[in-house]
Formats: sequence, structure tokens, C-alpha cells
Amino acid sequence: MSEAISSTDLTAPSRRFKIKKAAWIGLGVFGFLLALILIIPHFVDLGLFKRTYLPLLEEALNRRIDVGEVHLNLIPTPSIRLSKLKVSDSAAFADNTFFTAQQVQLKLRLWPLLRGRFEVTELVLEKPIFNVLKQPDGSFNYSDIGSNKTRANNRREVKKKADGTKSVQAPPPLALPNRVRINDGQLNLITKGLTPVNIKGIDLSLQEFSETAPFPFRVAFNYPGLNTVALEGQLKYQEEKALLELKNNRLKIQDLTFPVQGSVSNLSTTPRVNLNLAADKVDAKTIFQILSVFGLAPRDTEISGPMGLNMMVTGPSNALVTQVRGLFRDVKVHGKRALKGTLNGEVNIILPLGGGAVSRRLQGNGKLVARDGELTNVNLIKKIQRVTGMIGLSKDGQREATTFKTMEAEFIVGGGYADFSRLYLINPQMEVNGKGTMTIDQPTLNITLETALSSQASVRAGRGRTTTFLKDSQGRVVVPLRVTGPVENPAVNLNSEKLAEAAMPKALEKNFSSFFKNLFRGR
Repeated sequence: MSEAISSTDLTAPSRRFKIKKAAWIGLGVFGFLLALILIIPHFVDLGLFKRTYLPLLEEALNRRIDVGEVHLNLIPTPSIRLSKLKVSDSAAFADNTFFTAQQVQLKLRLWPLLRGRFEVTELVLEKPIFNVLKQPDGSFNYSDIGSNKTRANNRREVKKKADGTKSVQAPPPLALPNRVRINDGQLNLITKGLTPVNIKGIDLSLQEFSETAPFPFRVAFNYPGLNTVALEGQLKYQEEKALLELKNNRLKIQDLTFPVQGSVSNLSTTPRVNLNLAADKVDAKTIFQILSVFGLAPRDTEISGPMGLNMMVTGPSNALVTQVRGLFRDVKVHGKRALKGTLNGEVNIILPLGGGAVSRRLQGNGKLVARDGELTNVNLIKKIQRVTGMIGLSKDGQREATTFKTMEAEFIVGGGYADFSRLYLINPQMEVNGKGTMTIDQPTLNITLETALSSQASVRAGRGRTTTFLKDSQGRVVVPLRVTGPVENPAVNLNSEKLAEAAMPKALEKNFSSFFKNLFRGR
């Protein structure tokens, strides 16, 4: 019993000694860190940073740089913080601010900092705003930046002595970072005469930047009408060629993910873009939602099903051209002002970057086939059913007149118009061939049609004298029509030019024309 008590009495002091020792060690470490926090700033000349590096950046950019305050922080990471950074634009854009940032953080290595060397491990820009201006000649307000790089480097290497001779000056002790982050940035694209494009919520991350091997990156931003758009993968930078290549990149937009490949060259002057996006089987509904945001697809069309998509963005940054190729494979379409059915075919769209309305710049062509569908334009349906009812079709036949087994269209787009070289529709009651144009902006029709009634409908309509002058080789009554006016409520009238070609006597033409005009008159 006495031995146990003795053992306990010996252990307790030992434990208390260890606790005290740990406490002193912790206090010593804390004191050391506190001393570093208090002492190190006195050994770091922030004035050197402002006097040396900001003028070099000003000369390289050929722009004035203003900084609010410069602070050195050691916790949680050694860093220099610049507040209210402002980069003015060049003399050609004197009224514009090229770049601003609420805060710029340069994260540093501790031990080089103690020796007066600024080794930056990461550059962080908080809420930066880039204002990119485009001139009427196509040039941008950043195109002169690369031309000043060589001059700035040469001046950095040379310094005049007191006697007027020159001596080589060692580069300032600044190591550039291999990590860059942008948080909540904004890009304003401003073109004279056009509404500015504001891209907000830009987040950028470059990791382990290298000039010899691909390095990872990610950029995301918000675009009006879309969810967050993100591009991530790897970049390969070749300084001697001023070339940036995309490796294993993926574009995420809405609920879709696309592989992206290509490059951006001429980085030091006017960047030249060559990017390609391709997907063999994507959801047509989401594609149309995206295209409608850019005015390339009607907003009132419901569409679903698989389609192929290929998109290319090429050319210099001041004259980019976007090309889109869509392949439809049994896609379900329901356009509120046109038709619904199952769609197959191909559409090619070319959209050059530039001024003016999108509808005027849009170019392209297409060939589409819709099957087993019906017209959805309410006013046109009523007019068709009215004429077929007067011809003598039953109610079922009148309904069939607004449906189709096949509806085909071949067209070319340009100058704000869609020029239809072929329109074809067939259903149990009629066969329609036509051609014409439609304006893209505020769609307006100017289409001529030759409507050949079915044998049954021709028999009922053929009881009148006038129809003997308008029959085809199969004995079907052919009604020449012209459809004009807004898509929502087009006017449908007899095509007087076709009637004249048929050499119809004036009296019969007048009766025939009055009869059909009465059938097709508005409500």
C-alpha cells in the first residue's frame, strides 16, 4: 500500500513539469510570431515596391497607374495589398478607365521577403473591372500594350551613370507568380453605336503557370439570360510564338457540357481566335434556349430531342466570325406561330462580329423536313378551313387541310431576309408548292403558292366554270395564292400574276378573284 502511494507522489510533479514546459514552448512560439509581425515590416521597404515596380508597369502598359494604399500583411499569409488600383487608358481613349480593382493582393514567400526580395506566389484581383473599347476601324484599346514590352525591358536593363555613360542594371528582385485568381470581375465591351455588353461575375483561376508545360485553369462568368458559363481544362502558353493553346477543355453552359479545342495566337498585338466546339448528341431544347439569348432562334418555339452541333469561332478579335451547324434528327418542334411536327435536316448559320442588328449580319442556309404535323398559326388555319368548307369538304376534311404528311423548306439567309427557294406541303386535301421571302426581324411574309386540291376537293370545286382554266395535268384544281404580311396574321389573296399567265378572260378572272378573296378575307 505504501509503495503505491509513493509511486503516485513521484508521477504528479513530473506531469506538472511537462505541462509547464509545453506552456512555455507555446508562449515562446507565440512570442516569436508576434516579434516577426512587429519587426518584419520595418525591414520591408514598401516604398521600394511603389517606386520601382509601378513605374515599370506604367511604362510596359503605356498607362498611368494610381494606387490608394499599400499594406503589408503577415497573417494568414505574407502579402502586399494594394487598394483602389486604377489603370488609366491610353491617350487615344483619355476619357476611359482601362482597369480598376477594389483590391489587389500579392501573396509572398516569407524568407525571400526578409532579404528584401518580393517573390510573389499568387496574384489575386478582387472585383476588377475591365473596360474594352472598340474603335470604328476595328481596333481595341488594348492593342498597343504589347508594343511597349520590349522598350520597357530595355529601359529596365540600362541606367545612366553620373558621367553620362550607361551601365547594366540588374533586374529588380521581383519574381512573377505562377498562380492568378480573379474574384467577381466584370468585363464591359463597348462599341460605338451599340448597346454595351456587360459580362459580370467573372471568376478566373490559373494554377501552376508554366511556359514549358500545360497548366490548369478555370474561368466562369454570368451572361444575361443564361446560367453560369464555365470553361475549364488546361492551357499551354508559348511566349516566343505569342500563342495560347487549349488542351482538354470543357465548356459548361446551362445543363450541357461540350469539348472545346483550339488556340489564341498573336497575343501581343491583336489576338486571333481559332476555337471549335462539337457534340454529336445534345438536347435540342437547351441549344435553342442558348441560341435565343443571342437572337439566333425564336423564343416562342418549343423543341426537344437529339441533335448534332458544331460551332466555330475564328478570326482576329476585332472581326470574329461565329459559325454554327445544327443537325436535326427526329426533333419534336412546336412553334406557336408556324407549325408543329417531327423535324429532320440541317441548318448552317454564320454570324460576323460587328455593328448593326443581328438579323442584318446573319448569314446561312438550310434544308429542313417536317413530318406528321400541323400548322399552328391560328389565323391562317381559319382561312384555310373557310375556303375548304366552301369548296365542300367535311369538317374532318377541313381539319386535315391544316395538317401535313410532309413539309419541306430550302432557304438562304442574308441581308435580314430568309429567301425560300422551295416550300412544299402535302396532306390528304392538297399539295402546295411555293417560294418567297420572310424578314427575320419582326417576321413578315411575301410568299407565292400554287395549291393543287386533292381529287375529291377538285371534283367539288370543279363544278364552277372558272376552274376549267386552272387545272394541272392530273385534272386537279390549282389555286395560285400570295401570302403577305406579318406572320401572326398574314393576308391570303389570289395571285393575279398567275391568273394573267393563265390567260383567263377578264370577266371570269373578276368572278374567280372575287370568289376566293371573299373566302380568304379576314375575320
